[in-house]
Amino acid sequence: MQREFSLKVKLIVSFWLVLVFSLAVPSNYFIQSVEQKVDSQHLQYVQERMEIVQWIIAQEEEKKPEKLDSILKSLDFLDDARVSVLDAQGMIIADSRQPREEFEGMSSYIDYPEVVQARHETGYHTASDPWEDDRRLYMATRIDLSSEQEDTGYLRLVTPFSGLHPYFQHVSANLWKFVLLSLFLSCIVVYLMVTYLTFRLKPMIKMAQSIGQGNFQQRIQDSPGREFDPLVEAINRMAEDVEKSMELVSSQKSDLETIVNGIKDGLAALDNQGRIISCNQSFKKIFQHLDTINGKKPVEIFFNNSLQAACEEVLGNSMKQTRTMELEIKEKFYDVHVVSPSDQQNIGAIILLHDITDLKNLESIRKDFVANASHELRTPLTSIKGYTETMLQHPDIMQEKGTELLQVVIKNTDNMIRLLDDILQLSRIESTQDQVALDDVDLAAVIFKSWNNCSHYTEGKNIVFESELEQEGQLLVRGEAEYLGQVFQNLFENSIKFVPGEGFIQVLVRQEGNQVWVGVQDNGPGIPAAEQQRIFERFYRVKKDKKKVKGTGLGLAICKNIIKAFGGRIWVESPVPGNDSGCIVWFSLNRS
Repeated sequence: MQREFSLKVKLIVSFWLVLVFSLAVPSNYFIQSVEQKVDSQHLQYVQERMEIVQWIIAQEEEKKPEKLDSILKSLDFLDDARVSVLDAQGMIIADSRQPREEFEGMSSYIDYPEVVQARHETGYHTASDPWEDDRRLYMATRIDLSSEQEDTGYLRLVTPFSGLHPYFQHVSANLWKFVLLSLFLSCIVVYLMVTYLTFRLKPMIKMAQSIGQGNFQQRIQDSPGREFDPLVEAINRMAEDVEKSMELVSSQKSDLETIVNGIKDGLAALDNQGRIISCNQSFKKIFQHLDTINGKKPVEIFFNNSLQAACEEVLGNSMKQTRTMELEIKEKFYDVHVVSPSDQQNIGAIILLHDITDLKNLESIRKDFVANASHELRTPLTSIKGYTETMLQHPDIMQEKGTELLQVVIKNTDNMIRLLDDILQLSRIESTQDQVALDDVDLAAVIFKSWNNCSHYTEGKNIVFESELEQEGQLLVRGEAEYLGQVFQNLFENSIKFVPGEGFIQVLVRQEGNQVWVGVQDNGPGIPAAEQQRIFERFYRVKKDKKKVKGTGLGLAICKNIIKAFGGRIWVESPVPGNDSGCIVWFSLNRS
């Protein structure tokens, strides 16, 4: 905060005022008192001389002007005083200095202040002489004159007031010079004192600035004086307390950030104006396409008016409450909870995003599983029931085509058994995949054995089969021979179903570090990109081939679980690089 005046100026002005009051005022009062005392004594002295002159004149029987003038001029004790005798009209009739021949040209003194006062009592006043640079005392009193014209007159005395007055003026001037010199010297002394004090206070100022900048390790080592020892001790103790508090707050903040950022759900805090003030890493990852998040309102992030309305409702109510809704963000589904904290002073509301995409997918898979399983079981059961009812209701048809109808029933029964076997096998693999005993397996031997088991499916098609592994013992991988053969057999059966009359199937092998990538390539129509992520789900079948190619939709799901039990992964690449069609199903295995 900027002050109008600095400490230096305030101290200097304070010292000036103290000096003025302590030096100038008493000195001036003393000089005036002495001067008044001297003036009073001088007035008494003049009055005594006035009474002597009055007594001398009173002793004369004949008070003729000539006689009075001679008496006044003969008085030696008057020194520099001038004494005049005035008649009743104020005209000079005798004077201690003025020649008589000059009396006639002089003006009357009847209206002078001292003469006016003398009508009642002795009068006097002081005034400066316009011709000489000094003060004069004018005194007058009434006297009796024995003359033919008037019986009364006035005795008037003029004398310099005092010889001490110039001395008093000189002392007063010197006193003010001394006061000004004292003020100047005090200014220098105070400036030096304040500068020294400021220099000694710099460690305190520097430490306060360091604390303001977040540096709490600095301490004051030297005190400016004993008077500042308690202050220095208090500041050092305060710095230690602040340092400990900041360390605790920093530790708690770090722990809280670690906890919040470790939460997989997206979390964002809103202020009382409904703007985002902070969020965790999961929330930032969801909206990583945005440059900034802090400072924006939810509607600017989610583009959803319902969520914005829910946030405003929570912010506008002081009672603790929660609003929940479901939103789709970038092809993912989230449960969104808007919660008001117990204390809304700093945080107005909290938005929590819980990813339910997997639950949605599981729900979709469950529905598809029920629908597909029901369909796959219903079709053969309906056929079996129909043929059986036909044979029971028409014995003649039983005699003519019984064998053919029973073969159809057996065929549908086999399909049901195969479907159930696949379901049971998938369930068994899922429940025991952590218990599969892995061993070194000859990859080439498993490939050719699996192809031979599928050779009967190639009837009616001219299929060329190739493998980059031609000799047994060429490459060993970690796995289980029977399960690995099931994987190849399922992949070969799928390829045989989808390749055209002039088909081509090849086994590709790539060695990637400690892993082996195995791919089954065919020249079939391929798999649409939109469906490549779902083909490993149970009962899922490519939509365009559902009616053309028969199958249960469990083969690839079984392959996925077997490869997962081996510690690998499986994926699809379609179309084949360099072609517009074809498909490669890749899976990885660990090398021996």
